Amino acid sequence: MEFVEARDAQHMDGMRLALTINVCGPWSEAAKNILEVKDIPYTPVAQYGGGENPDLVAWTGHGNAPVAVWENEPPRAGWAEILMLAERLAPEPALLPEDPGLRAQVFGISNELAGEWGFGWCRRIIMFPPPEAPEDVGGETMRMLRKRYGHTPQPYEQAPHRCVQILDFLRDTLDAQKAKGSQYLVGDGLTAADIYWATFSQLLEPMSEDRNPVSGPMRDAYGNVGDIVEGAKHPILYAHRDFIFDEHLTLPLDFMDTRA
Repeated sequence: MEFVEARDAQHMDGMRLALTINVCGPWSEAAKNILEVKDIPYTPVAQYGGGENPDLVAWTGHGNAPVAVWENEPPRAGWAEILMLAERLAPEPALLPEDPGLRAQVFGISNELAGEWGFGWCRRIIMFPPPEAPEDVGGETMRMLRKRYGHTPQPYEQAPHRCVQILDFLRDTLDAQKAKGSQYLVGDGLTAADIYWATFSQLLEPMSEDRNPVSGPMRDAYGNVGDIVEGAKHPILYAHRDFIFDEHLTLPLDFMDTRA
């Protein structure tokens, strides 16, 4: 993927999408997948994980990723904001059902995955060093991440149980959908909820390297969920993930910077 720097992207037209460079970040990957499913072209903008990102902050007010900027409109950084922007720009294929009940289900499941104290949030906490570890453990990047997202004993101890709660709920939801003859989390077709699970599932166990080129310590960190969460690696969750990627999304994942 050929990234551009924030200082250059702010002068461009169309959709600019700040993504964590060289990292399989689930929030970034979900935003990419939503735009790609809707065939919305975008310029990838480099966000450096754990960095200050001063040019990105000066332009958008945000130092994290993803951040979506459409033309001269205000930046969108929240998962729901980015989804709603994409729905407006490309109503078809719709990733939110018209039926209010089904729509609420999609938002609820998506928030359980991408929202604060959701699956992604809790998995990130688990990947941090224990709260009692010295601040310099993991280097400057880890120190900044711990400061940015909060790191105290209570959420660190509760996060694995919260992950299990969400994974068990997804298993039960897919079982109920299968009994109705559907392979999707909500209704009978692809929704944002399916995309969020397919991308955030990489934090439970990454796909093989030919599908997801994350490697080394990052692959180990993504797959090392701990004993509590290990018991919630339900096979139906992986089957659903693989189905969504095979039928609707692009493989292999592309997040490495190809600039010379």
